[in-house]
Amino acid sequence: MRLSLVIELQLTSQQLQDIGEALEDSDIEQRFHHKLLALRMHHEGASHGFIGRCLNISQPTLRTYLLEYQQGGLERVLEDRSYRPSSSLEPFWQCLKCLKCLKCSFAAAPVANAKMAVQRIEQLTGIRLSESQCRRTMKRMGMSLKKAAPLPGKVDEQLQLEFYTLEMTPRLEQAAKGARKVFFVDAAHFVLGAFLGLIWCFARPFIRTAPGRQRYSVLGAVDSHSKEIITHRTMGNINAQSVCELLATIREKHPHIAITLIMDNARYQRCELVREQAQTLDIELLFLPAYSPNLNLIERLWKLVKKRCLTNRYYPTFNDFRHAIDDCLNALNSTTEELHSLLTLNFHFFSK
Repeated sequence: MRLSLVIELQLTSQQLQDIGEALEDSDIEQRFHHKLLALRMHHEGASHGFIGRCLNISQPTLRTYLLEYQQGGLERVLEDRSYRPSSSLEPFWQCLKCLKCLKCSFAAAPVANAKMAVQRIEQLTGIRLSESQCRRTMKRMGMSLKKAAPLPGKVDEQLQLEFYTLEMTPRLEQAAKGARKVFFVDAAHFVLGAFLGLIWCFARPFIRTAPGRQRYSVLGAVDSHSKEIITHRTMGNINAQSVCELLATIREKHPHIAITLIMDNARYQRCELVREQAQTLDIELLFLPAYSPNLNLIERLWKLVKKRCLTNRYYPTFNDFRHAIDDCLNALNSTTEELHSLLTLNFHFFSK
């Protein structure tokens, strides 16, 4: 039998009261509120077109709401009939031993993509999933897609931890009290060319790149707490004399306080000339363990500079390139809010 296109509901006072109580129930989902409002507006005599415009629903949808109430009352209107497909792995999830085996396999040997994960799950469970099902399964296990990070092959994790605990931490605590200045020192060598990175776009962009190998070198020091940046910039090479000039600049800016410079083991920083200059200026040199860029705060600064003024940028001349780096460093030195957020004294330690 074909139903009439027009549905007219006559609600009793008790039915209206039940609908009102349901509307006030905070546990009822928003999609059900739309249905209840449509029923009340219909009872008040509002036209179907007006109800549709107010609730942003179509006429067939409104008719479905009214038909549901006509056929099954409030219970039918509030019935959750959403389709929730169950995974073929569902029985597998109930077995803790099997679940642990699956998690251990992915923890011991992570996969690069969903296609490899499909094969791994099929080997372990005998169940073959689609790639989209496999992604949902990995998320359910607590996995997420992360970019791999480099780990220096000769890093000594225990030596790093001892250095941080016994050498860095006491000096950083003094710096926090204003009794010492601690600077992290390193050099960055910016080569004129294309620094390519990810970019939101409609088509793959092509970034012009300058020919040649012109290089702009910056020897920098960043304060552990104030985030002050002191630099020595040159179009030549960074050498021991460059380090000595940086030491002199730092001492000139802070003449009456103990100073510690934390730096890596580059030859031009560990040479006799630099050590003598440091002793003359009463500056302590603290050398990081080998292969420990993760303990040098200024490494984050160089990444920020590349991101802000070099990535996906083209500079037609070397002077334009150099001025862009200078402007970026000068701007960072005058506005330290971003630096305080980036250069926190939280260091990553590699675990075996």
